[in-house]
Amino acid sequence: MKRLIASDLHGSAVFCRQLLALYRETGAEQLVLLGDLAYSGSYDPRYEYDPQDVIDQLNAIAPDILWVEGNCDYGVGALRPRFPGSPKYLLQEWEGRSVFLTHGHRYGPQNPPPRGMAEILLSGHTHVPAWGRVEDLFCANPGSVSLPRGRSDHSCLLYEDGIFRWMTLDGEEYHWEAL
Repeated sequence: MKRLIASDLHGSAVFCRQLLALYRETGAEQLVLLGDLAYSGSYDPRYEYDPQDVIDQLNAIAPDILWVEGNCDYGVGALRPRFPGSPKYLLQEWEGRSVFLTHGHRYGPQNPPPRGMAEILLSGHTHVPAWGRVEDLFCANPGSVSLPRGRSDHSCLLYEDGIFRWMTLDGEEYHWEAL
C-alpha cells in the first residue's frame, strides 16, 4: 500500500490543500497524519490559518486517514473530524514490518518506544525532516507541512514497498531510504 505521511499542519488551509493535491498526484491510498492538525498556527494571512477548513478538507477523505494526535490537538474534536484519532501512538503492520506511529512529543528517536516493540518509528513534532537508526529501530520524521524549521522545505514522506521518500509539497524528492 502506498502511504503519504505528514505532520504539523497547524491549521494552515493553504498547505493542507497542497498536501491533499500531492496525495492525489502520488496515487497514495492512505494519508497518515502524525499530529498537530489544527491549532497553534501562524496568523499571517498568506498562511490561511483556518482550523475548521483544514478539518473540513481532511473530512473529504476521512476513510483514507490514519491520525495520531499531537500536543496541539487538544480540542480538535470540537471541529468534528470524521476520522478517529489515537491519543498517544498507533502500532501498525506494514508489509510485514511493525511500525510505531506517534507525534513525537512522547516518543521519538531520543525517547524510543520499548525495545522490540517496532522496527520503524515515525514521528513528527520537531518540524525538521530526519532519518536514521537508534540501534535496530529505523526512525523517520516527515518534517512539517506548514511550518518547517531548520531551513527545511514544507515536506512529507511517501512510503511504498519498503522505501521512504522525503518530498517537498511540490512533489520534489530530496532523499530516500530503503529498508
